[in-house]
Amino acid sequence: MAKRGRPRAPDRTDTILTAANDLFDEVGYDQLTVQDIATRAGVGLATLYRRWPTKHALLIEALQRRQEQNTLLLDGPPMEVLHTLFTAIADQTMGEKGEFLPGLLGAIRADDELAEALRSGIIEPLRAVIRVRLEEELGADHPQIDLLVDLVPGVCVWRSLIPGDPGDPGKMVESVMALIGGLGPDADR
Repeated sequence: MAKRGRPRAPDRTDTILTAANDLFDEVGYDQLTVQDIATRAGVGLATLYRRWPTKHALLIEALQRRQEQNTLLLDGPPMEVLHTLFTAIADQTMGEKGEFLPGLLGAIRADDELAEALRSGIIEPLRAVIRVRLEEELGADHPQIDLLVDLVPGVCVWRSLIPGDPGDPGKMVESVMALIGGLGPDADR
């Protein structure tokens, strides 16, 4: 017996999530529409809404996928991993792709569900990875470990909100890496 309707398209999830991440970086959360994502991915709106009921559900999954892909690259000595991770954070928030943060901050203030999804799905796992690598480098008992976990993300958020040029993300990362290197087990605390 033949099936009715048109044949189901091959899974387009990866294409859609890539389009969502790219547009998120280019135009920011507040300027991004589901139609823009559908157009970029070459799919219809129904295809997106069958998978994700809301824009923020789609973006949460896209950002989680991005973080998972970035986390796969985090193998190596702690300082190299931290440098890679901090560079990615700085580039995504302060660099040319940093358009998403101001709009996203406004959106999470107005949407508790989005704020919780970001906190539990992106921010906390990222903090955990940073903490593990800092503890490997500095020791779990280092007195500034909690401050250091949030140092780069905090500076990046702050600098991305400054109108105009937020500064050189690479120089900021290098400064933080030098600071961490100077706090190692052999340094005076």
